[in-house]
Amino acid sequence: MNKILAFLLIFILSISCTRNIEKKKILFITTNVDKMKNEPNGTYLIELAIPFNKFSEKNIEIDIVSPKGGKIPIYHNGDTTDLVKKIIKSELFKNKTENSLKPSEVNSEEYLAVIIPGGYGQFWDTHKNTDVLHTISEIYDSGGIIGTIGHGTATLIDVKLKSGQYLVKDKTMTSFPTWNEKNIMKQSDFGKLLPYDMEIELKKRGANLKIYNHEKKINYEIVDSQNRLITASFANSGKFVADEVLKFINPVE
Repeated sequence: MNKILAFLLIFILSISCTRNIEKKKILFITTNVDKMKNEPNGTYLIELAIPFNKFSEKNIEIDIVSPKGGKIPIYHNGDTTDLVKKIIKSELFKNKTENSLKPSEVNSEEYLAVIIPGGYGQFWDTHKNTDVLHTISEIYDSGGIIGTIGHGTATLIDVKLKSGQYLVKDKTMTSFPTWNEKNIMKQSDFGKLLPYDMEIELKKRGANLKIYNHEKKINYEIVDSQNRLITASFANSGKFVADEVLKFINPVE
């Protein structure tokens, strides 16, 4: 009898482990907005390409979702590194970015984490798309990890959990700084083209927001490990966010 019970226990555990291994998928949330005041826009290339590459190197399956599905607009300013040039030529990257899923095609139970790269389009479509927000909420409520980069954090503003509470409430996090928007970001007319101030909206929803301090070099990247939330202020933190997500999920090699 004891041998039978032991066998059943091993069998159940093996099924559980298999399910956990199979659930090694990462979901990227991207925008369909391709212009801001007639200037090219979309998802900012390095914020998508770098973490995308990190996960694909670990053989973790990746999906990309956007409010409308289909080919997503991607833009970049300045030169790209040889690594980024290599990534965007890969068949996997081209296939995923040209055939993003619609929210209705996403099964939230399949994902371990959500990555939200920046791009100004996030201010107009993803943050108010109820299906996108519901997907993020479901993944987080089931134990998933959230990672955001730069302006991608704007998508979290109106995400509500099953409890009815805003996802960002009481979470220690950072975001793209308003001071930087107003002083440097010519593309947004120094913030004047944006429909809202991300810092203000996050604070309204109860976020414990820590803004990057240039002089002290603090709050550039924040990991709230207790709440499975990773946030970064700027575009060059894609690798950091991906690495921190990998530490959380600890995939089986």
